[in-house]
Amino acid sequence: MIFQLDTSTDKIIGIAVLQVRIDATNCKELQKAFSLWLQDSANIVFDCSALDFIDSSGLGAIVSCLRKALEHKGDLRLAALGPKVSLIFELTKAKQLFSIYPDAASAVTSFKEVAAMP
Repeated sequence: MIFQLDTSTDKIIGIAVLQVRIDATNCKELQKAFSLWLQDSANIVFDCSALDFIDSSGLGAIVSCLRKALEHKGDLRLAALGPKVSLIFELTKAKQLFSIYPDAASAVTSFKEVAAMP
């Protein structure tokens, strides 16, 4: 996983690029990393462009990350879901929990739009 901060707005937005698989073997690692990332920003984008597989443990970890972000008065947005991953989110109705964007840049921009609102 690669994590970087976007500071192009008044809000600092974290961007995490998720790699190939999120499953039972690495979901705890994601949750641990997410807790560290929250120290830098409560607004985070998961760039899923390289994510090819997610199981129920991985999905649970991502939902847990969303909950943690909301508890920190932030948000977690998803970007670039591939067909297989998107299908899992749709079948489990988890898609309704998240703001999902076609790419990471659009997700980052969505935070900027919220910051600009009165």
